[in-house]
Amino acid sequence: MTLLAGKSVIITGIGPGLGRVIAEEAARLGADVAMVSRSGSIMAEVAASARPGARMISIQADITSDADCASVAEQTVAAFGKIDGLVNSAYRPGDIKPVLEIDLDELARAFDVTVLGTLRMIRAVVPQMERQGGGAIVNIGSQVARKHVMNQGGYAATKAAQSALTRYLAVELGPKNIRLNTPSFGWTISPPARAWLEQQEADGGPSVEQSIAGIAGGLALNRVPADEEYARAALALVSDYFSSVTGATLDVNGGEYMPL
Repeated sequence: MTLLAGKSVIITGIGPGLGRVIAEEAARLGADVAMVSRSGSIMAEVAASARPGARMISIQADITSDADCASVAEQTVAAFGKIDGLVNSAYRPGDIKPVLEIDLDELARAFDVTVLGTLRMIRAVVPQMERQGGGAIVNIGSQVARKHVMNQGGYAATKAAQSALTRYLAVELGPKNIRLNTPSFGWTISPPARAWLEQQEADGGPSVEQSIAGIAGGLALNRVPADEEYARAALALVSDYFSSVTGATLDVNGGEYMPL
């Protein structure tokens, strides 16, 4: 497929969850991909399994560092000549507890990655996008910022803040033809989510299979979307098909949450 042919896209948070799938799909859709992670192991796996002819680079960087974020932009331009898209997938979930029990230092660390790290990366790529005449930035969101999910208040706070920044930046950067949007993802059975379900089972809760069936039963599609479906939704927002869309939140959740 060629949805992103000719585009250079940076994707942060290449870990065991959706980040690696977004990178894999971006390459499959024709993009030149700059993968960003603190660890190189999963990026190496993604690059090794990419389609023949795919152009991918791996950049080990910490998005809590201004210098690292600037280096990501510089290395991407050096490799591909431009930056058409940025997908901010990196996040830190923080404590999964009732809000009043959250460790505030851990919440601050989560904000440093999910909110400030996103902003650092945006600041790093905007000058290049402005020189080119535009670009697209996608900040991966979560439905926990839009509906209550038990013990997810800290994570929801980071994603809500990220979403608010996305809307403000959409207005501020719109005159420069730089678009910003948020795909708000629902349940996924990626490795981190499965690990959480396994822990629930180990603590005496329902089996993983029972949990997945219960989750699917609450979705209009009666199934949990595949990671690849989430990835394609995010990448569609980078594509020219959405060239007039900015400041939007796209709910991608199999029909669990349907705002008016």
